[in-house]
Amino acid sequence: MINEIKDFYERTKFKIGETIEWIDDFKPPLNWVKIFFKIYPRMRKRELGKQYDSEGEFYKLLKQRKSTRDFRDSPIPFDSLGRILFYSSGIKNPNDPLEHTRRFYPSAGARYPIEIYLIDNNVENLDRGLYHYNVKHNLLEKLLEADLTSDSSEIFGEASRGNPNFIILTGVMSRTEVKYGVNAYRFALLEAGHIGQNLSLLAEKEKLGCCALGGFDNEKLSKLIDITEEDEIPLYVFSLGIPAT
Repeated sequence: MINEIKDFYERTKFKIGETIEWIDDFKPPLNWVKIFFKIYPRMRKRELGKQYDSEGEFYKLLKQRKSTRDFRDSPIPFDSLGRILFYSSGIKNPNDPLEHTRRFYPSAGARYPIEIYLIDNNVENLDRGLYHYNVKHNLLEKLLEADLTSDSSEIFGEASRGNPNFIILTGVMSRTEVKYGVNAYRFALLEAGHIGQNLSLLAEKEKLGCCALGGFDNEKLSKLIDITEEDEIPLYVFSLGIPAT
């Protein structure tokens, strides 16, 4: 990993309970909660029309998408998990030569640095534990069979309430560094965001709850997945489960 990327990653790590301190009666300042917009009041304007009433399932999913933070301690369907993993990050033209395959999201230079892992706390017909999503063959590889609910609490803090599953996006920076140098980190983060939007919309389609998480204990998560910072770093996490309501 390029030193500049490693340095930035080190400076932006989280530690649950240290970086994030939970205070029940905390009152955030106004500029934490007020939403700001940039406008040009004196410039000419052109109305775009009433788009909110657009028909079609895709527009409906966009309108219904939300962050779910309260989960019911119940398993999600295995088939739903499979569709979410495949259509968020799988290969969309698997019959083509491997070097010509593309996925359901854009990737800078088609370098695809993102790897995907699953902490299975609540999935039907799947042993609890840690899995890696094998994109090439569209299957799950079991890395660890264990009850990881307590580990989830230590790594994700309050986000583990209701015992959801966690989809973890990591970045293998060397894949993109070879072409884009220090910009590999920026491009990997953008790519993780593309996958994340897919995950969120697919979860809504499957009637599951999903929440994007940027605050997690980097070091504990890396240790659980058994990755080293020289090769691979965690970037983004999504909780996935049955909504409480």
